[in-house]
Amino acid sequence: MFLIILNLFSVSAAQELVLKNPNFEITFPNENFPPTLHSKRTGEEVTPTLTYRLPNNYYSTKKYPLLVYIPGFDGGLKGNIKNAITIADTNSWIVATVPLFKKKIDRDEPGGGIIVSMEDFPVISKCYRIMFEKLFQEVPNIDYNKSTMVGFSNGAITIAVLISMHDEFITSHFNNFCLIDHGMFHLTDLHKIGSRDCKYLILIGDQQDLGRDLKIQRSKLLQDEMKLVGVNLTYEIMKDTGHEFNKKEMILVRNWVQNCQK
Repeated sequence: MFLIILNLFSVSAAQELVLKNPNFEITFPNENFPPTLHSKRTGEEVTPTLTYRLPNNYYSTKKYPLLVYIPGFDGGLKGNIKNAITIADTNSWIVATVPLFKKKIDRDEPGGGIIVSMEDFPVISKCYRIMFEKLFQEVPNIDYNKSTMVGFSNGAITIAVLISMHDEFITSHFNNFCLIDHGMFHLTDLHKIGSRDCKYLILIGDQQDLGRDLKIQRSKLLQDEMKLVGVNLTYEIMKDTGHEFNKKEMILVRNWVQNCQK
């Protein structure tokens, strides 16, 4: 009886803590941890931070899927937890966000050198592994089989690099991947063990801008190519949308993620 009462008290205390302070931060101030892409681009010293939020009805004895949002451009100061919350159902999901990382910036490259590429894999893989391992220690009741990574623009490229370089840590802890309006040119080798059993969604806006037709063509080609090897990859056109990720697009992602759980 004492154990039951203690467990009930712990659950109530956990829920009260979530309601009072829904967002938690894990910082990585170690001097051996590389600066974020935002820090490299701006020169601003920012401590790399993983931000996460527990469900409103959180129980430490229940398993929850994790949704990680990886933002675009330079990743911002601490990622974008607001978008992660908007995408997911906060009563059923643990959500998190992380910043972007890059080996180096070459200002002469397109986009001022901030576009993530395959050469950045070692630093991205190392940083995310350290960050997520810490999260998994703090929140051990995550259901990896239902967990999802969502990336927009440079964040979508980041996901594509991790998958295409066969990051075993990522593919063993996440089963669904959504790439918004980028990353399709970097996504390859999905027939490999680890990545072939995952589900993928590529969303592309239909408003004309640089490379729009090529993005659509590449996404359709990927879908057709992956069907040949039995990989669950689909692409969808976002109507009246350019290179952006707004609430209506986030609802599309939410619906897809929910369907993945069925």
